[in-house]
Amino acid sequence: MLEHCRWLLYASRFYGCHPHTIDERSRVSVNSRLLLIYSLVACGVYCAAAYYAKGFSNYCDAANNVMMGCALQRINRYNRCLYMVLTTLLSYLRHTEFERAVAIARKFDDLMHNWCADNRRTNRCIQWLIILAILVAWISVGVLTKFALPQMILYTFALQIIMRITFSMEIAKFYFLYDALYRRFRRLNGLCRKLTGMTIGIDTDVSVTHVNRLTISNLQRLHCCLTDATNHFNSYYSPQLLCWITCMLLDIITYIFVVLYELNNTLLICVECIILLYFSLQVIAISRICNVTCDQANALAGTIFLTKTLAFKHIEFSIEAIELGVCFQVYPLRVRVCGLFNLDNRLAFSVFGVILTYVVLASSVH
Repeated sequence: MLEHCRWLLYASRFYGCHPHTIDERSRVSVNSRLLLIYSLVACGVYCAAAYYAKGFSNYCDAANNVMMGCALQRINRYNRCLYMVLTTLLSYLRHTEFERAVAIARKFDDLMHNWCADNRRTNRCIQWLIILAILVAWISVGVLTKFALPQMILYTFALQIIMRITFSMEIAKFYFLYDALYRRFRRLNGLCRKLTGMTIGIDTDVSVTHVNRLTISNLQRLHCCLTDATNHFNSYYSPQLLCWITCMLLDIITYIFVVLYELNNTLLICVECIILLYFSLQVIAISRICNVTCDQANALAGTIFLTKTLAFKHIEFSIEAIELGVCFQVYPLRVRVCGLFNLDNRLAFSVFGVILTYVVLASSVH
């Protein structure tokens, strides 16, 4: 996973948000105590940053006594710290799930090596562009904030932007990992579709000899590797996703309130609208990548029923194909967050529906 983004994993090791699996190919045992030290130091740094990084406005002074604004300001002040501290601690507590997922994904890559190759150069460019876009986006927000509030202390908004970038990098790592799973499921589906002669939009680079050697047992083994890796990633990220979604919703609600009540600074309102857009894109990104990954994983069931190779025409292989296809349809892959809800496109629509309701109610009160 993250084939060409190891520097991001390495950097995240020092700010405590990743279970120090740097080289997925290495068999070196991990020092849990070292990770614990990194995590505790990172949590202390985040708490100190949250204490000194105040919000854009002050609703808690005597001259501007807005009860709801004061409460939201205090939530926003410590919310940036909360999701990074929880991410760090949960990452440490569940790092074994991540290592199991990486090991299983590595097994899939070893098995898949003789069947088809992936376009890693394109993936590397996309990852670099996403990371660069995150840096440029939040730095631009910091510059605009400084213009909107010239009296604001430099280190205050610098801490805010650094913590926002750090969290967005966590979202990016999650996106890269599930995108890697998506591409592997897609390659497996492309390999299976190659058997039917169907036109596919991915270069599988499979020889006729390899196609003829493919059997249902091979497909099941490859698919089980990816499914197990996805389930381990789900187990690792599930509590973190609940934390991320909750904190992002709190941030969105806070900034909507500020936009509705902060009427004396047009540039600041524009900045806060941009931040709202960034949070919305992050919610859409994690929902979308989970949705397409599960769709690719569950699409293999329909593809298996269409296979017409000589190997599958035998009665025993035909029965195996039917059983495997039915199994995939009865037990579809889903990214479930702490057993509460599925992370897919419907969640994003539900979230924005709740936000729209909040905006209407807040506007009517205002």
